[in-house]
Amino acid sequence: MRSRVFRFESEDIVVTWDYMRCIHVEACVRGLPEVFNRDRRPWIDPSLADADHVATVCEQCPTGALHYERKDGGASEATPDSNTISISSDGPLYASGDVRIADSEGETLLHDTRVALCRCGQSRNKPLCDGSHEKAAFRADSTLTPAALAKDDGDAPAPGGLLIRATENGPLSIRGSAQIKGDQDDTCLHVRVGALCCCGKSKNKPFCDGSHASAPS
Repeated sequence: MRSRVFRFESEDIVVTWDYMRCIHVEACVRGLPEVFNRDRRPWIDPSLADADHVATVCEQCPTGALHYERKDGGASEATPDSNTISISSDGPLYASGDVRIADSEGETLLHDTRVALCRCGQSRNKPLCDGSHEKAAFRADSTLTPAALAKDDGDAPAPGGLLIRATENGPLSIRGSAQIKGDQDDTCLHVRVGALCCCGKSKNKPFCDGSHASAPS
C-alpha cells in the first residue's frame, strides 16, 4: 500500500495531504475554496482561513487523504464513537470510525478514522481506492439487496475498533461493530463480521458471494 504525503503549514495548523489516497472527491475544494485551490501552486494554503475552519474541512475528506496537526492548541481530530461503511454509487466503500486495515498476515497497514476501499477490483493501491473505478467505468449502485439486509444482526452499533483485513486474492474480511448504508436512501444494516467484495463481480454487493474465485486475475 503506497503513500506520498505533502505538508502545508501556517502559523496555527499543518495540513497533510496523501497524494496516493486522494481520488478527487473535492469535498475540500467545495468546503473551503480559498484554502484548497487546484489552480494554484501550492494548491493548499492553510494561512487563508482560521485553523478551526481548515480542520473541519479536512475532516470532511472521506478518503483520509487530508489530515491536520494543530499548532495553536486547538483540538485534534476525534475518533468517531461508532464505525460506518458507506457504499458510494459506482464508486468505493467509505469507512469511518476507529478503522484498522491489516494484511493477510494480520500486520497493520493503516490505522485511521477515514478510508476509501476499492470495490471495483482495479485499484493499483489495494485495498485502498485509487480512483480506477472512473477509468474502468465501474457501475454498481449502493442499494442493499435483500440478501445483504439478511445479514443484519439486529444490534445497535457499539463502540470499539473495526478491523478490515485484506485476504489473499479474496474479499475484505471485517471484524467489529459497523453500520453499513448506501448513499441513495436511509436503509442500513448492522454487522459485526462479514466479507466485503473488492473484485467488483459479486451479485450481493457490498458483500462477497465468491465470484472472485471465477473472476479473471
